[in-house]
Amino acid sequence: MKNIMATLREKLSTGSLKLLTAPYLPDGLIWAALLLAYTDSMIVLIGQPAGYWIDRMRAVSQVPVLQNILAAGSWAYILTALAYFAFLWLCLIIFTRSVALILWLCVSFVHLHHSLAWAVNASHVFQGETANVMAELMIVAISALVSGVILVKLLLPRATSNEHSRLRSRLQPMAFWGWVVGLAGFVLLLAIVPRGGWMQLHPKHTPGKRAVSAVTYDSARHRIVLFGGISEWIGSSFYHERDTWEWDGKDWIEMKPKNSPPARAGHMMAYDEKNGIVVLFGGEDQSGTFMLSDTWTWDGEDWTQMSPEFYPSSRRGGQMFYDPETQKIILTGGFYYATGKVFTPISDTWAWDGKNWEYVSNLPANLMITNPNVAYLPSLKYPILYDYKRLLQWTNSQWQVLEVGSMPTNRFGPWLVSDPTMERMLIFGGIENNIQQNDTWLFADGAWKELHPDLTPAPRDAHVMFYDPARKSFIVYGGISTYALDDMWEYVLP
Repeated sequence: MKNIMATLREKLSTGSLKLLTAPYLPDGLIWAALLLAYTDSMIVLIGQPAGYWIDRMRAVSQVPVLQNILAAGSWAYILTALAYFAFLWLCLIIFTRSVALILWLCVSFVHLHHSLAWAVNASHVFQGETANVMAELMIVAISALVSGVILVKLLLPRATSNEHSRLRSRLQPMAFWGWVVGLAGFVLLLAIVPRGGWMQLHPKHTPGKRAVSAVTYDSARHRIVLFGGISEWIGSSFYHERDTWEWDGKDWIEMKPKNSPPARAGHMMAYDEKNGIVVLFGGEDQSGTFMLSDTWTWDGEDWTQMSPEFYPSSRRGGQMFYDPETQKIILTGGFYYATGKVFTPISDTWAWDGKNWEYVSNLPANLMITNPNVAYLPSLKYPILYDYKRLLQWTNSQWQVLEVGSMPTNRFGPWLVSDPTMERMLIFGGIENNIQQNDTWLFADGAWKELHPDLTPAPRDAHVMFYDPARKSFIVYGGISTYALDDMWEYVLP
């Protein structure tokens, strides 16, 4: 390497450009700059969300150019980084010391600042706007101090014994290459064994603030369908929406149907696998007290109001799901407000065959269903419902208790969502003892386990949650935490 540097310097210094003549930057400073640049480049990969190693389009960076390179794939990023290292090395060895020193200061400070900023953010030591300003000032000060220490240590001559010099010449390369190999190994480990945890998504378009909405997965079109819900607080109540959105795995798409159900919240939706169509029923209107009993279907282009002869009573907050055994949509539970806005649960069950509703049965006396939380696991064969403190299984057109040992803490308003390909279910949030929660529970191998991710969404209820087969992840959108939320989170299980 020294021969290459000497040859380059000799050839370039013979020209008339004074910028390329001796004296040159000490070798130690050149390697220090390269090490800082390399460390920062590895930290960019280490800081990528768990989903990046599954889908490169989930790359995250505040620098648009860098995000585009990461989105091209980890190998594209590594090759770009190597080209950058080579260019940086070339500039530092051929420019005269005064010019190279300015370049060294700029490059080293930027990479050191970025690395320290990542470390501070990852540790979650500082929170709040004032704390963030203090953290930024601290990072700038430390970056400047460390850069100065490196300069002084490598520029000023030192008198050392031959024995000390020999020891240093052995330890420095070992430390240098140990750091290089260690960081590369850690990045390789992340790529091979993806981490699990919550990551906030920032799609280009969203439904905005949204709670008490309804979603279902259209398996024929591979889209998540969302309709309605509440959004902005308008003084004395929330505004009720009537828009239709679809999630394609990358972005939300606002649909523009010719016909649409009236605005509502707390309604129920399910996908009819047999007929290949989304079915919507009920909910509350803008007043928040009047319950609806209309039935609508969505074919991916337009909504159609159905006119069955018989239909369930007006309600919100019930559960609708597709029963593979009968190949019908099941509607069960829900509630309405009696005179004086008295909460009144509904205990009947109905089935939809694509054209008509048919009464099935009444719920057991000790069962109250008021939240959308039915999931499917092939191993259990039947739809599964989370009911406050237990799991129920829909078998032979009735609910039966499913014994699975210990359960998550008792709560209302969570979502139970399944990843049927990996035989896993996830619960997030809800209300326990009138306090909103943000804990995450995993059901796998027949038992529940609480997960403790480093990053998690804020406590909430009335959110929507679904499993996205395209992204292989669980997704939470919106909900209520005093007011309606508009954030979107993804959980990738390792």
